[in-house]
Amino acid sequence: MNRQARNQDILTAAIKALHREVGLQLLVIECEAEAGDKHADAIIQLPEVATRLAVEVKKWTAHANLGVVINRINQIAEPGCGMLVADYVNPKMCEELKKAGVQFIDTVGNAYINQPPVFVYAKGNKPTPEAQARKKAKTGRAFHLAGMKVVLAFLRDKEFIEAKYRAIAEKAQVALGAVGPVINDLIAQDMVLEGMEKNQRQLADFDRLLDKWVEVYPYKLKEKYWIGTFTTDDPDWWKTINPEKFNAVWGGEVAANKYTDYLTPKNATVYINKVDMAKFLRAARLRKPGPHEHPEVRVDLIEPFWDTVPVNEEKKGLAPPIITYADLLETADPRNLDTANRIREKYIN
Repeated sequence: MNRQARNQDILTAAIKALHREVGLQLLVIECEAEAGDKHADAIIQLPEVATRLAVEVKKWTAHANLGVVINRINQIAEPGCGMLVADYVNPKMCEELKKAGVQFIDTVGNAYINQPPVFVYAKGNKPTPEAQARKKAKTGRAFHLAGMKVVLAFLRDKEFIEAKYRAIAEKAQVALGAVGPVINDLIAQDMVLEGMEKNQRQLADFDRLLDKWVEVYPYKLKEKYWIGTFTTDDPDWWKTINPEKFNAVWGGEVAANKYTDYLTPKNATVYINKVDMAKFLRAARLRKPGPHEHPEVRVDLIEPFWDTVPVNEEKKGLAPPIITYADLLETADPRNLDTANRIREKYIN
């Protein structure tokens, strides 16, 4: 089943479930809608309500990156005019989406709609066998560990997609044998176009590839290199630290501050090799949180997993803009989402 047919299947099932649960019938105005540079999987409307809602369809995943979902809805629609349609939205995610003002429906009748005079909030419905059958299929090679590193190399430098396999493997820091299957998977997913000549390839849709990479980044790549979480009683600790002295770079909120001069960091992400960690912790006066402590300042240490040579407008001492962008989206914090989109517009697009 291709992407459009899958989206239609989920949308139809979700509309039927909503009608079954609360008697409300949504009208599909258009599928695969374009409005300027924005693309919505569908446009729907409630009876007797003038507002039309731009829809983003998502296959259910237990590891949904909520920040990416919220950001995507905010991108395709004005506030209050977007809707997530999913296979299944679990109770915790229902609460978080409602808190963020993101309307949703799923194929088992969970829903949040706030279009006066219509208000619906239903959660706790369990997946049916039919919904279970729609579960996310196993992702191909492109979005597993080695594939994520290869795709990152392409996202950082669009022209690199035409490089020889050996050069790609060296740049992405993966085994040579991993490159071919990743590229074949990207071609099969219509994310890479292949020409008639050898190594004649190009990215079919940079934005879709970036969105997919960022969506699975926290649990397909980042957590594999996670070292630990630390804290400090000094919220301004980062201002006196030069990460380059420790062969490290800033990610997350600190990198965002330096890329945009906009965000005031509260938490920090540091990409650092384990051999340099002890010196860094001493210099920064960081410590492990206590067993029952909920620290005001969180500092995550992650091992770097990319070629650290800067590309294009990347800056020394900072993680690449794409990684910083992904770090910010993972938090689902509104102030971070706003800053993430500033970074995407200035450095990535």
